[in-house]
Amino acid sequence: MYKEFKLYYPDFDAVVEQCKQLAEQYGNWEFNYDSQIAIQTDDDSQDNWLAGTGKSTAKTPEWEHSFNKLQPSLKGTAIDKYLQWLDVPVYRARIMMAKEKGCYSIHRDYSPRLHLPLVTNKQCNFLFADPLAMFHMPADGRTTWVDTRLPHTFMNGSTEKRLHLVMIVKE
Repeated sequence: MYKEFKLYYPDFDAVVEQCKQLAEQYGNWEFNYDSQIAIQTDDDSQDNWLAGTGKSTAKTPEWEHSFNKLQPSLKGTAIDKYLQWLDVPVYRARIMMAKEKGCYSIHRDYSPRLHLPLVTNKQCNFLFADPLAMFHMPADGRTTWVDTRLPHTFMNGSTEKRLHLVMIVKE
């Protein structure tokens, strides 16, 4: 269901700071329970912070994999260096922001995900519905592979916001 994918990223703090800045600048905390910021786009001729965010419109892995180009203004940054460090192709990378006291509906995705928790606490948990399992991913620089093709949800039971960098990977 989930496993450690990569150990501690050496420049983790720089990635956290850059993602916090992007969340502050482009996030929509006031109107949405969760907000997403696109790290990758399908057209790298200009920044599009909403490219591929939200629910999949095409509902196919091919649609998700079309978001494979880094936002132009992120080239050479801490986020770019982290994605290169992963040493696997990633797609539709997004900063996922979750407000306090909320959860997603139970759903399945079309591809597994990599999670790099950026800002979290022990009251933020990932829940598999079938088979039933719950776990917490600490914000300590580790990247976790999660089989989100299984029914799952996420809940933030705390009074603090949570940030994760989430990326799609092929098997």
